Amino acid sequence: MLSDSMRVFITVADKKNFSKAAKALSLTQPAVSFQIQTLEQYYQTMLFDRVNRHVKLTAAGELLLDYAVHMNNLQAELERNMQQLTGHVKGELLIGASTTIGEYILPYVVGSFKQDYPDVNVTIQIMNTKDIANAVKNKTFDLGIIEGPLDDFETACICSSADPLPLIEAKKFLEDELVLAIPSSHPLADKTSITLDELKELPYITREPGSGSRLIFEQALIDADFDIEDLNIVMELGSTTSIKSAIMGGLGISTISKWAIQDLVKSGKVKILNIEGLTLKRNFHIILNKEKFQSEATGKFLDFLDVDNINQILEL
Repeated sequence: MLSDSMRVFITVADKKNFSKAAKALSLTQPAVSFQIQTLEQYYQTMLFDRVNRHVKLTAAGELLLDYAVHMNNLQAELERNMQQLTGHVKGELLIGASTTIGEYILPYVVGSFKQDYPDVNVTIQIMNTKDIANAVKNKTFDLGIIEGPLDDFETACICSSADPLPLIEAKKFLEDELVLAIPSSHPLADKTSITLDELKELPYITREPGSGSRLIFEQALIDADFDIEDLNIVMELGSTTSIKSAIMGGLGISTISKWAIQDLVKSGKVKILNIEGLTLKRNFHIILNKEKFQSEATGKFLDFLDVDNINQILEL
């Protein structure tokens, strides 16, 4: 198995910063420095040039990195082949996920996956689409699942100088739809849909600028020749959870992912309406780095992300 010192070395080389490497490894900065000093003492040479807050590999560091990455890949290949031979899948699985997916979909999916593969340790990190794409590109995550528009994802991808194609590949995961959520006690709760004219008379709660959900909703309004300024916006909130609480508190209505609101719908506390003339559908995507070695745990999890299987797990 790859030594702790070598794992730390690879991470510092990738992050080019001791603090960022410590954060990625969930270690203290002194612990990271100690592991690097241990390697430098062993090889009797400096592995990094320290320049302000950043570090740069020396010639010796470049040489060691080539071998360290090769050793890491061999270890991962051995683990996968051994697990395929024995049928015992184990290891670490690090997933980057956008908010709706990470909070309302993956916990159920991972819970079901762990029943089949209890020895796979799964970690979910929630962040925006661009940061997930960059982390997948840098091989920090085994995979990412994003809810942002695919155009934004493609913009975030950085191509290899030797290959004009993005290093990251994307494939459709699930379809999402934004629905208008209102309290069950609302006067319009008996309806199944409302018009845009009715919408502009209602107190509306919006997400913060830059939110993927907000972008989709506003673009749909523009496509329907509806002036966004006509919305009766009473509040701007920075998370789906806070919007759900505001709806329940009677502070207004909002458009929200069907996946995020389904718990309140099932409990009868919230009703959902369609908005006539608006198309509010989008696709979630799985993104992978084509150059990252795929562990057996990653492969099994990707197989598990079958749409029919996910819908059954989520009971939708």
